[in-house]
Amino acid sequence: MAMMADAILLSADLLVSQPSASGSTAFDRLTRSRGKVSSIDAAALAALAKARFRLLRIQKTEADGRLTVHDILAGETLAIEGADLPPFPLEIPIVARVAVTGDRCGYLIGAVTPLDQDALAVAQSHAAAGGKGSFANARWAEAVYTHVVRHGTVEIPGLNRPPADGNEPGLYEEIDEALYALAQDWAALAGKPPSQELMLRARRLADQTRIFDALDAALTARDAKDELMADAFECIAAAQLETVWLRERGGSVGLTLDIIARTLDEAIATRGWPSRIRLLFDRLRPRPGNRQTSNSDLPLDRLVQRIQGLRAKTVAQGCTEQEAMAAAEKVAELLDRYGLSLNELELQAQPCEGIGIQTNRRRIAPIDECIPAIAAFFDCRVWSERAQGAPLRYIFFGLRSDVTAAQYLYEMVERAFDTETAVFRRSDLYEEMKGDRRSATNSFQIGLSRGISAKLGAMRAARDETIRSASGRDLVPVKSAMIEEEMSKLGLHLSQRSHATGKRVIRDAYTAGQEAGEKFEFAPGITTTV
Repeated sequence: MAMMADAILLSADLLVSQPSASGSTAFDRLTRSRGKVSSIDAAALAALAKARFRLLRIQKTEADGRLTVHDILAGETLAIEGADLPPFPLEIPIVARVAVTGDRCGYLIGAVTPLDQDALAVAQSHAAAGGKGSFANARWAEAVYTHVVRHGTVEIPGLNRPPADGNEPGLYEEIDEALYALAQDWAALAGKPPSQELMLRARRLADQTRIFDALDAALTARDAKDELMADAFECIAAAQLETVWLRERGGSVGLTLDIIARTLDEAIATRGWPSRIRLLFDRLRPRPGNRQTSNSDLPLDRLVQRIQGLRAKTVAQGCTEQEAMAAAEKVAELLDRYGLSLNELELQAQPCEGIGIQTNRRRIAPIDECIPAIAAFFDCRVWSERAQGAPLRYIFFGLRSDVTAAQYLYEMVERAFDTETAVFRRSDLYEEMKGDRRSATNSFQIGLSRGISAKLGAMRAARDETIRSASGRDLVPVKSAMIEEEMSKLGLHLSQRSHATGKRVIRDAYTAGQEAGEKFEFAPGITTTV
């Protein structure tokens, strides 16, 4: 925030002093617009119009605000009146716009910017340094201000920073309130590990604006020597960036680390943001290595490959609803065998991941009513995300093998919809509905989705009962707890979408679809071992 405020303040200071093509400034135009004024006002306006940016070093300060300053470039000494500056080392040079009245009294107007050694070198070596004309003076000031905004400079509370110590809100007054409150609570830990509640608060603030706020506030606090707040903001930013990465790994594409990096680069190049904010981002961003396959991972990898193999064989071909359900049961048996082969600790060590399903639909369709049933059938969580004007996208989140299976079943159901709808459109019932065929197709698909969802629910209940009877174990609570814990790390705000009730359908078409969804008889499971 501090660097952004610098950019705005210094740009405004340049804007009112920048001469137009004719050589006049905003103050010249103000003088002309005022018409006839008193002699005092006329003198003040004339001094403002002739004000120049100067490189100064303070030689002496008086209690009443008077200063004796040395203009480093012009080599002259000036008396400054009414300067209300905080105490700071006199060896620090400043850049300021100085208006000199007829009695040779100078006044500081606009921003007063202290310079470090690098900024001083720019101020002294620039080609326009000490230039007499207004264009040269403005060009010189622009070069100095650009360096200050991009690379920072000396920060003096009460001069170019708010007159407050690091613990006062003034230093962070432009920061989001929730982010600032979180940083205060985090700083109070004084280096102790954060609680789950603090981590959850940080993850819920993992949007691009507040990530930038945290990065900038960390730099601001570090410059102000407020180490506890600087560490707190860095830890928050690290948690936010990890959350973005976890969401990205979970299948989300709304905000990624690469998007954040590109936005930072653009802001540095075009908006004057300091380059060190990108350096901090690079230091804090998670850089996970390639996943190493251990012996304990091999059964899981083989299972995922098996499911993907089934998917490759069947999804590319059209399939009926019965074939989709039969495939679902086969995959479910594979997953159940694998889950029961692990003890509870081994099961809890399985990775949670997400898979994104990109649809080509911009509106909710009957097939979307099957999504919750598909997720529940494979013990996954599911949510949708959609950018404005973009198609619907679903994220299945859960154990790696389960989300792979959910993707497989979704694609099978999608193709079953195509196959069963094509069969319906060749039926006598469809032929009889010449004036309502569009409504008939929609009614059929609504019935089909209800039938498939009901069938998946029944199959899920039968599976659970079979597992409990045969093994005495219930995998669902263990998986559910694991997924909820991993979901909390994503910091998402999810709301449940209510399905519209009382839809108007053509009863015969709806019934035909529902019967197509319910006519599957349970097929025997496969006997291949994992």
